[in-house]
Amino acid sequence: MRPPVPASLTALESSAEDLVDVALAHDRSRVVAMAGTLSSNAGGATARMLLEAGAAPADIAVLRARAAAVARLSHGGPYTSIALAANAVSGIVVTLYARFADRVPVAVRRLDYLDREAQLRSLAGQRKAVAPVVAQLAATWTPLRPAVVGHGGQTVAAAYGRHVAAMRRLAPAPGGAFRSEAVNGLNIVDELETVFSR
Repeated sequence: MRPPVPASLTALESSAEDLVDVALAHDRSRVVAMAGTLSSNAGGATARMLLEAGAAPADIAVLRARAAAVARLSHGGPYTSIALAANAVSGIVVTLYARFADRVPVAVRRLDYLDREAQLRSLAGQRKAVAPVVAQLAATWTPLRPAVVGHGGQTVAAAYGRHVAAMRRLAPAPGGAFRSEAVNGLNIVDELETVFSR
């Protein structure tokens, strides 16, 4: 039996997501403070707990390195770079979730990371990076869809399927419409989480 998801890991995920929003709001003082907290929380007791749960030391090292990168950027780095670095922390946290018993499939959490990554790559003007992220999004969604439907989430599954199709259509010219669709995907992911949590 895998242990339940520890509160410290959930808090780390939330902190990284909140930091993305604060960076996009261009609030430097809060960015610096939150980045310092994120970096601190990625080590110490959290790292020890993850090791005890069987997480790979290499994954923990990646977590700490990515959190430290956010802290370094926070003082003067471009806000989009800070947001991308914070989302990279979310990406490794998703991998760490697999070590614990969680009602929400890891794939749902990965969709959350990927929709945000697509939004941020577009915002940063990294057009060549967008299509690979959208491809990962589609590849993650396809095997997850039957589980969503099996849990009674037919309506949500249909909505997310339309979202993936829209992301593919908009990816060649990832401007404002693409970013709006990515945000739509993030909202639908919240509904996907509810399907498995109820």
